[in-house]
Amino acid sequence: MNFAPNKSDLVTRLLTTPEQLRGVAPEWMDLWQRCPQAITFQRPQWLLPWIEAFSPRDTVAIEVRSQGTLVGLAPLLVYPKGTERVLAFMGGGVSDYLDILVDPQYTPQVIASIFAAVVEIPGWDVLELTDLPWNSALLRNSISAESVCEHDICSVLNLPDTTGELLHIFSKRQRANLRNAHSRMQRAGGAPVEIASSETLHDFLEDLFRLHAARWSSTGQPGVLHDEAVKVFHRASAPALVESGVLKLYRLRMGQRTLAVIYALFDRETVLCYLQGFDPESAYFSPGTVLMFAVMEDAVKQGIRKFDFLRGQEPYKLHWRAQGQYTYRIALPRSAFEGEFPSAAAA
Repeated sequence: MNFAPNKSDLVTRLLTTPEQLRGVAPEWMDLWQRCPQAITFQRPQWLLPWIEAFSPRDTVAIEVRSQGTLVGLAPLLVYPKGTERVLAFMGGGVSDYLDILVDPQYTPQVIASIFAAVVEIPGWDVLELTDLPWNSALLRNSISAESVCEHDICSVLNLPDTTGELLHIFSKRQRANLRNAHSRMQRAGGAPVEIASSETLHDFLEDLFRLHAARWSSTGQPGVLHDEAVKVFHRASAPALVESGVLKLYRLRMGQRTLAVIYALFDRETVLCYLQGFDPESAYFSPGTVLMFAVMEDAVKQGIRKFDFLRGQEPYKLHWRAQGQYTYRIALPRSAFEGEFPSAAAA
């Protein structure tokens, strides 16, 4: 008979160096595979390059094991915020959803062990866990309902079963935009859609960086890729994600000119539309709209049912009829934990 073990069967340990985290990467990935709701932002292939690119000072992960098997992992760090020291998730700034990993067989026990172990982490005043997805186990097992609040909003589109139905879920205006854009491109000689391979990945990324910067520059804003560390992160993380089939970089080209690039994460039953860039001088062809529809078609063909535009309230998302979906925040002072849980056992 299957049963969830008592909390006393679990052992916790604090991992405080990048070397320790790299040392558990294979087990970390195995745990990720056992967590049906986990997404790319919790993978070691995402968070280990994040540590290398941004060099946070005070990282600490809480691992939880049962009979030697990794059954829980909370990747955290401590950073200054005003006069306080905040305990938060790793991956901030480049991740739209943040969460722990917990084997579904051990959920309440692992979460209790993690909450107990945070007291062992020195030098923090407030626990602030942001960008939790709606289905996070932490929301169902938080020690205080009053500590949970809405934090941000993502835009999510439900995809149909077939590509034939896809066009009809959009407004007449959007369907007309797509028809007109395709007609303009055909009259100009066509613009094929390409998908990056390991060999072409560098060129696709550089096109994305350039077009993303051009797009935001045209609005007088820097965009998320103005920070060189963000580019370093993506150059480091992309090869393994492409190799595993998670990352797909789509590119729309007209002759030798790149009109648009979309960085999409194909994550189980959802596509995360993470980054995009298009040539402002090619706006006549609506390349961003054409390429976005091509990514959606590809997703439907693969049986994917959700298309997540992630955070941000950009107007273009409304044209695709995406619906808002909140992320959540848990905030608790250190005093909420002291004396409430037994001390974490050291491995």
